[in-house]
Amino acid sequence: MLPQWFKDYLSFHRSERRAIIALVLFLIGLIAFNMYQRFFWEGDWEEMQLKYGPIIVQFQEETDSIVQAEEAPQPWIPKTRELFKFDPNTLDSSGWVALGFSPKQAAAIIKYRNAGAEFRKPEDVKKLFVVDDERYEELKPFISIAELPKTEFNQAFEDKPKWEKPKYEPIIVELNTVDSATLVKVKGIGPFFARVIIEHREKLGGYRTKEQVLEVYGMDSAKYAAIQSQLTIDTSLCTQINVNTATLKQLVRHPYINFNQAKAIVNYREQHGEYKQLDDLKKIHLINEESYAKMSSYLKVR
Repeated sequence: MLPQWFKDYLSFHRSERRAIIALVLFLIGLIAFNMYQRFFWEGDWEEMQLKYGPIIVQFQEETDSIVQAEEAPQPWIPKTRELFKFDPNTLDSSGWVALGFSPKQAAAIIKYRNAGAEFRKPEDVKKLFVVDDERYEELKPFISIAELPKTEFNQAFEDKPKWEKPKYEPIIVELNTVDSATLVKVKGIGPFFARVIIEHREKLGGYRTKEQVLEVYGMDSAKYAAIQSQLTIDTSLCTQINVNTATLKQLVRHPYINFNQAKAIVNYREQHGEYKQLDDLKKIHLINEESYAKMSSYLKVR
C-alpha cells in the first residue's frame, strides 16, 4: 500500500481536477485537429484559420472561465435557520452562526465582546456593524439580556454622592467696607464684578447711594435689581476732597470731575482765593447744576 503522505501528494482539489480535465480535452482536440489538418485537409492554411480559428478561441475562453469559476471564493450561504431566545453577552460563535450570521461575522462579534463591550439593553445590538435595522427588528423579540454584574468602576460611580448645586444663603454686605472675598458671596456677583465695584468705590471715596453701583462697567438694571436688596450703605465712611488744598492731579482722579473742571477749580482758587463755601463752585461756568449735584457730596472747603 502507498503511504498516506504519497497519496496526499498525488491528490488534487476539485478545481485542480476540473482544470486538468479541461486541459486534457483541449490537448486531445488540438491533436485531433492537427491530424485532420495533416491527413484530410486539402485547402490552404489561411482558409483553415479563418474557418476554425474562432472555434478554437471560444473553446479556450470557456476552458479559462471554468477554471476561474472554480478558483473564485464561494460566498457563504447560510443554512436554514430558526430564531431562538439568546443573550448577546453569552452567545458563542456557533450560536451566532445559527442565527444566520456567517462564521466570519460571528468571530467579529465575539472579538468585539472580548474587547470589553457589553450589551445592557436590546438596542445595544444595533451597535454591531453586521446588524442593520432590518436584521435588528428581526432579532429584537428574541433578545433576552440577563442583568450584568456591576463592575468595580460602575459600583464606585453609583456610590459616589450626587453633585448638588450649592445653595446661596442670603447675605447682606456694606459696600464701603466689604472686601472682594465677601462680595462674591452675594448671589449675582462674581469675581469680575466684585473687583470693579471695589475699584469704583476707591475712586469715588465711597458709595453714597446704592444706585451708584449702576455706574460700574458691565452692570445693567437687571443685574442691579437682582443684587440691590443684599447691599447696604454707610455714608459716614465716605471721604471728601478739600477744594482749597487739592491739587489738579487729585481732583482729576475723581470720576465726577473731568480735567477741564479740575483745572477751572484750581484756577478760580488761585485767582479769587480760598472757597468760602461749596456753592462758590457754581460760579465756574464749566460746572452746571447737574455736575455740582454729583460732585458736591465728595467735596469740602475745610
